[in-house]
Amino acid sequence: MQKIKFTKTNIEKLPVPEKKTKYQDRDNKYLHLIITPKNSRTYYYIRCINGRPKYIKIASYAEVSIKAAQQRCIEISNDIMRGIDTKQKEKQDISLEEAFGYWLKHREKVRGYHRDIKDCRNRFISYVPLRLKNKRVIDIVRSEVRKLHSRVCDEIGIHTANRLLQSIRAAINLLIKHDYGIPQNPAAMIDLFKERSRSRFIKEDEVERFFTELMKSASQDFKDFVLIALFTSKRKSNVLAAEWSEIDFRKRLWTIPGEKTKNDDDDVTVLDEAVLDILKRRKKEQQGKGIETNWIFYSDHNRSGHYTNPSDTWRNLLKRAGIEDLRIHDLRRTLASWMANQNVSLHMIACVLGQKSTGVTPTYARLSVDPKREAVSNAVAEMLKVGKLKLGDNGLEFDRVRKRVQEIAEKLIENPDLIDAVENAVELYATHAN
Repeated sequence: MQKIKFTKTNIEKLPVPEKKTKYQDRDNKYLHLIITPKNSRTYYYIRCINGRPKYIKIASYAEVSIKAAQQRCIEISNDIMRGIDTKQKEKQDISLEEAFGYWLKHREKVRGYHRDIKDCRNRFISYVPLRLKNKRVIDIVRSEVRKLHSRVCDEIGIHTANRLLQSIRAAINLLIKHDYGIPQNPAAMIDLFKERSRSRFIKEDEVERFFTELMKSASQDFKDFVLIALFTSKRKSNVLAAEWSEIDFRKRLWTIPGEKTKNDDDDVTVLDEAVLDILKRRKKEQQGKGIETNWIFYSDHNRSGHYTNPSDTWRNLLKRAGIEDLRIHDLRRTLASWMANQNVSLHMIACVLGQKSTGVTPTYARLSVDPKREAVSNAVAEMLKVGKLKLGDNGLEFDRVRKRVQEIAEKLIENPDLIDAVENAVELYATHAN
């Protein structure tokens, strides 16, 4: 290990090493600079205590001056002489922003990457002021968190304010659990604002206008997205990021893996004939264009690789249809509402939506496909009837013929090759009929 006088000139002249290299300050024997092959330069306090080397990170070379690093070394030495646990003190210096990042990493490690991690991060970045982000958690008082909660509620909304408060509370609770020396949680004992559950869905007197204007939309991706979301009751993010590997055309099922769902369980979704026809057409179109992709809504215009933002088109659709206060997420509630109108049980509706519901066992939710299929098909058929939308309007030819053939084939024929032959015959019939 080389000893050099720590000056800006001397340090910046040091070469990038092939392996991690340490340099010791000639004026302070406990101050070291460690340089990595990636040219990361970091100050450390290094000292042998009870025969074992103790490494305490001070800061990166770019973050603090040499004088500040030397002063920090003196402070650490004084703490050690007074018997103060320097590591614990370092942990107590954690800022709210660092605590939040620590919590997100822990959450991702425990649960895997989850869709709400991105939402939590974005809320924190967008709405927590810099002053509070940089403040040590141990110095934050409850009134500051309460003020933040109220401000976000007034400026953004109740839902966002409550979710932000809950995530900050969870982040600080993790510090307490992991012995960061935080005596109490300043985000605790703050009441959430009362949230009114939303009950909006497409009503009977709106459905015809909705379908009429939807079919006039120029974007086929948008039309297919809306119909699939409506007829499966799945979340926008799940539909947009749907993959062909999740679709079982033979069993007419869509299995959304747990890492994509809100409750971390696989969501087995029954597919109505209307949805199956859309999927088959899209698959055929992709193959015809030579597109090799696992995305059902493939797009080469987005980083994600799939169609991502139908918001503007959605607003235009509602404006043309004269429908107010309807969100994309309300499509999910629409199928459930139409099933409820047909006296489908709440347990069955919860299964169709992929929700965890008291009294509905996971086995029932996974395996009872036939009752779910019947409930969904009846609700979809009623919507199409009331909305006066013929399946042919969307390129879904001879649905009733195909459906009947498949029902007969599934009941009477066990030979897979013969079932395929029947389906091919139906396709051939549809082609010649056109």
